[in-house]
Amino acid sequence: MLYPILLEPIFKEMVWGGDKLKKLFGFDIPSDNTGEAWVVSCRDNEMCIVKNGIYEGKRFIDVIDTNREGFLGKKLFTKDKFPILIKNIDANDNLSIQVHPNDNYAKKVEKLTSGKNEMWYILDAKEDSKLIIGLKEEIGKSEFKNGIESGSLESIVNYLPVKKGDVINIPAGMIHAITKDVVVLEIQQNSDITYRIYDYNRVGLDGKPRDLHIDQSMDNIDFSVKLKNHSINGLEVVEGDCVKTYYISNNYFSIIKYDLKGAMIESSNKNYFFVYSCVEGQAKFIFHNEEFIIEYGHSIFIPAAL
Repeated sequence: MLYPILLEPIFKEMVWGGDKLKKLFGFDIPSDNTGEAWVVSCRDNEMCIVKNGIYEGKRFIDVIDTNREGFLGKKLFTKDKFPILIKNIDANDNLSIQVHPNDNYAKKVEKLTSGKNEMWYILDAKEDSKLIIGLKEEIGKSEFKNGIESGSLESIVNYLPVKKGDVINIPAGMIHAITKDVVVLEIQQNSDITYRIYDYNRVGLDGKPRDLHIDQSMDNIDFSVKLKNHSINGLEVVEGDCVKTYYISNNYFSIIKYDLKGAMIESSNKNYFFVYSCVEGQAKFIFHNEEFIIEYGHSIFIPAAL
């Protein structure tokens, strides 16, 4: 049976985490050091549980396996791995300056199935918030290595002013970090591989220094191509009561924002599933006369063959 699926989030306590996932979105977080809510996760050790309908209480993967083509779509059902991971992230403090590998490096060196391309939608930010996105234009590999060795890394990264509603693309190879008091919706490849370059000399929740991955980072930072270290404007298309803004379309995910002033009818796509995340206000989905209310910060999975 196919119907819109609601999932129980998986929470991650982090040294930089806070309590905004509860204050903003009403999540029942485990502590005031909760940094992440994995709102759509289909991973062996981080498997979301369905919380509605006849599949309530079942693991997400077990539900998908009842009808892989119907849930995932004709283009995806033969894949061994669910393709994406979606998180809400609360940075009560700066995250480490980091980089992610591409698919080739992840497969060759880490023996993993994929690297990590991702994007951020800014859910909440203070007026003077800035993210670390990329490097200053004049910085090459030697200048970057000197920055690590001299402890001056913070002076050579690019600081991008951001506000609620901004969209940031972060391809593999781009240096980045979420900074204090910024809350993001993160959509990414289904990979949890991160190479930390600099972590402000912090210790983890276990009291031990957090690992850095300098050699792996140097192998993966893209110094040769100037990646776009700015927010994305997108392309707006008006459809009745809705303005759709098309932001990102790559081999891993497509990102569209719906600015909905009334009601609209949307058809599913037999090739791919959809996930809708509410980034402001509240949304009501109606399927076969059943209503699904999605609050700010929450998400819903729409099967491909619904």
